[in-house]
Amino acid sequence: MWLAALMSSQVRLRRARRQDMARELELRGRLGRALGVEHAALAGALLTGFALMALHGWRLGYPRWLSIKLGLVLFLLLPLEGMHAWVNHVWIARALPAQPPPPAPLSRELDRWIGMDDMVRTLAALRLGLALPLIVWLSVARPA
Repeated sequence: MWLAALMSSQVRLRRARRQDMARELELRGRLGRALGVEHAALAGALLTGFALMALHGWRLGYPRWLSIKLGLVLFLLLPLEGMHAWVNHVWIARALPAQPPPPAPLSRELDRWIGMDDMVRTLAALRLGLALPLIVWLSVARPA
């Protein structure tokens, strides 16, 4: 669910951006609920993972593959997703109402936060392409 919500919002933003800035700003104003679903789904997946750890009696140091997986989640996935949530739910949400309607240029603040969101989304593409397959592989293969 987390991945579907992430990809859905990304595709919708790309389509809107190709049309014009007014369409993108209108979509960003409505995207809050979809982003909330995305972040809630990630929180649910993390809670489920910790519940499974407790159910199996696994600790941070055992098994070793779990330590690597948790390290990737805690030091790569959570900071990027946290920054993505903060940029969208706080900074962009604050700057959108102050933005004059098109064809006025973007306010400096909104332009900065949309650029920050683009940077975080680019890093997320790397995360999804490299780290997420490794996390899934660690869960499935459970190497010694």
